[in-house]
Amino acid sequence: MIGLVLTFLQINAQKTLSEGTVEMEVTEIKTDDPALAAQMEMMKGSLVKMYFTTDKYLSHMSMMGGMVDMKSFVSQKEDKMNLLFDMMGQKIWIESGLAESISAEQKETAEKVKVTYDKNDKKEIQGYSCYRMNLENPDAPAMGVKAYITEDIKSKANIIRGYETVEFAGFPLEFTVGNETFSMTTTTKSIKDSVDKSILTPDTTGYKKMTMKEFQEMMGGFGM
Repeated sequence: MIGLVLTFLQINAQKTLSEGTVEMEVTEIKTDDPALAAQMEMMKGSLVKMYFTTDKYLSHMSMMGGMVDMKSFVSQKEDKMNLLFDMMGQKIWIESGLAESISAEQKETAEKVKVTYDKNDKKEIQGYSCYRMNLENPDAPAMGVKAYITEDIKSKANIIRGYETVEFAGFPLEFTVGNETFSMTTTTKSIKDSVDKSILTPDTTGYKKMTMKEFQEMMGGFGM
């Protein structure tokens, strides 16, 4: 009887999701540099929330104790992306087509990055069976990625910064970015099979509208 119950719970947890909510958190930062460790410590606890349906998704990142807040709204049906960026009260809104939102650098990365999978390296995360994925960019060897992905969450949402234009075989529920001297791990804390669809419509009240080029130039001024 207990075996039957456990089997039922496992099957229920692993049901395929085409809409839902995934909440992730930066759980670990490793570095050999004590000065850098002190600076990066404030990144621990940063949250990433993904809200998705079959044709829309919202990626919401809250970093540095809420001082930096970024929301990326994507509608595949409308071929539209809205980015809302709030850095210590400075609020910026960028609206563009999906093709326009991809920079030349991101396109180049998608062409060069090497994606490999190891289905023998498995891990269970929040009830979902995952297997390992590795990303290697020859132009940025220090920014390699080790991730665990599940094929049971069906979303085009890409939450790994720097690899937004790369398509994966599944949805990452945990990923580590970096190398032997520095790495940062983001792990899924909860998965829900429902989503408040009203949250997928951006509220741009109080945001200053910019073009993507203006935004990138501004970020360059901040050293980002």
